[in-house]
Amino acid sequence: MATITPGTGGTIKSTTAEGQAHEILSWISLKQADSVINPGLVENITGTHDQQALVFTGTYSLSVSQAIDSNGNLTLTANTYLVGAGFQVGTGGTFKGNSPEKYCLEVLMYLQSLEADPSKNPNNRNFVTGTYNSDSRIYAGSFSLPVILGVDAGTGLVNYGANPYLL
Repeated sequence: MATITPGTGGTIKSTTAEGQAHEILSWISLKQADSVINPGLVENITGTHDQQALVFTGTYSLSVSQAIDSNGNLTLTANTYLVGAGFQVGTGGTFKGNSPEKYCLEVLMYLQSLEADPSKNPNNRNFVTGTYNSDSRIYAGSFSLPVILGVDAGTGLVNYGANPYLL
């Protein structure tokens, strides 16, 4: 499991990178359905939960701004399209993106970097893909995250969350 530190007081609470991805992708998907928060009715995140296969799959397509800083480093920053969503990054967390879109791109790229590291991904799993097109300024890809599913015997609530796969 790729342990991270969630931001204190932040919207996203999971303590693993896999959990953070599952949470932020689901959170954005829910907010996209609200026409007040998503006045352009943009669907940049799509996802499907398959209870039989125990997987959360989908796609993302995020508009980004590109810049080159004074040291010659390329930076990509996801552009915001959700308005007044109530997202809080929190303080002291691993991820710093101060909007849901920025946070999402940061988490997805973090997972991609861990997947490329054999010491963190000894089973060579590739559950998150992504590419940047500098002409369209779109960072797009897909995800296929393993999940854990259960039903609480006392309350009947369905518990559904990320199944960690990285070290």
